[in-house]
Amino acid sequence: MAGIYLNEDNSHYFFTRGSQAAERKEIEDFINQYKGSNVEVMLLSPNCQITSFKSKVWDCLSDRIDSYQDYFIEKPTMKDWAYAVKDLIDKDIDIYAKWIDLLRKINIKPYITVRMNDVHNANDVNDILHSSFYKDNLNYRRAMYRDSGWEDRQLNYLIKEVRDYHMALIEEYFERYDFDGIELDWMRFGNHFPTGYADEGRLVLNEFMRQVRKTADSYEKIRGHKIVVGARCPVKPDTAFDLGMDAVHWAKKGYIDFVAPSPFWQTSQADIPVELWKYLLDGTGCLVTPCFEVCLRPYINSEYKSKEQFNSLETLTGPACSFIDRGADAIYFFNYMDRSDAIIEASDYCNMINIIGKYDDMKILQKRYIVTFNDRKPDGHWLDIMLPKKLDTGVFTEYRVHTGNMKDRKEKYVVTAFKDNDDIKDSDLKVYVNGYLCTFAGEQRYRKSFPVGKLFKWEVPEQAYKSGYQVIEYVASTENLTLDWVEMLVY
Repeated sequence: MAGIYLNEDNSHYFFTRGSQAAERKEIEDFINQYKGSNVEVMLLSPNCQITSFKSKVWDCLSDRIDSYQDYFIEKPTMKDWAYAVKDLIDKDIDIYAKWIDLLRKINIKPYITVRMNDVHNANDVNDILHSSFYKDNLNYRRAMYRDSGWEDRQLNYLIKEVRDYHMALIEEYFERYDFDGIELDWMRFGNHFPTGYADEGRLVLNEFMRQVRKTADSYEKIRGHKIVVGARCPVKPDTAFDLGMDAVHWAKKGYIDFVAPSPFWQTSQADIPVELWKYLLDGTGCLVTPCFEVCLRPYINSEYKSKEQFNSLETLTGPACSFIDRGADAIYFFNYMDRSDAIIEASDYCNMINIIGKYDDMKILQKRYIVTFNDRKPDGHWLDIMLPKKLDTGVFTEYRVHTGNMKDRKEKYVVTAFKDNDDIKDSDLKVYVNGYLCTFAGEQRYRKSFPVGKLFKWEVPEQAYKSGYQVIEYVASTENLTLDWVEMLVY
């Protein structure tokens, strides 16, 4: 069994509760819905570029209300968020302190998670979410010479003032709240240095993390209990290293107690190399908590057109089983919050927080393992996008899917959709798994079918069954077949 680490962002509660956000019952009910669930740790996020509480060192969202009335007309959800924060402040309610106390009462560990370089809505220079520090220091941004996307407008951590600015907020969190742990979320948004300067940046972040650990150590004496330090970083150790986030070094130095290998946002990933992380972290005591993102896409958002872009219970149970088989200490959920589109079927949210991580419960369910891609890359690298893929006649095209332990699994299928082609016949192509020919089994239907086109399945023969990685091979016997979706389905 592996518990759940659940991330609650800095906006969701406020805009979903609106005028009721400051009511005692609403505050308590929000936390108590997780009582008795598999949620082990709840990570509370009080900030993006600005805070959702009255900070002494950063701008607070509610301070902007008078200046953004026209903005609220176009974005009523932002109005709900801002006024909910104001209402709490006016009533002298520190909701994060309340939640920390409530979480402890139901035996869930309260952590604070700090977004280290958030640039939501960076395309709008006057957006309400931009801090005064951010707007007043254009020269602090990392790649404005090209300014081709939000990531180029992230702050540059090589600049001491940027580091000091974020450290001031972290120190305020330590002073203000008695939490069990603090996470530095380096994946919001993941590029922290000028183009070509990740090697220099790595040294800077190493020192930054050392300072955070030193602060945590000092507050352990004040609070009288252990304070965990963690970090959210890219899914692969080498990607994290090349982006300047040397989580292995942080663990070996004792700076962090857990690492959450995480996709950025465009898609979840079923293939997170948990065992490699465990190998590299051996002897450090650092936990590995692979992270699910909310979206599920086989390739980048701008090209993938299906509206069914979120996970379902089945697409979570498969990778979660795999993660546990690979050695995961917990399962982390980012952007999975109640009353939202966090999961395809609303009824699955309750199942998610009560079933995911409970291995014996998950293994008997339908499990789906989707081929996606690593959506955060260092400058100078290419995204490892494998779809869509045109099949050349007679040429074998390979995909690798990690399914974990296959013992006692009764049925296994390769499930595939084709771009602009919903009329697939047995004679059109052959599908192999681990070198064994599979049997065409017609159309596959789910409660929610993610691809635009129809899904077709091939049954995997018993002699092909093995644990760990499965290698799927396609070989077309006809022209104009383009793979759009690849997965394995296991019962």
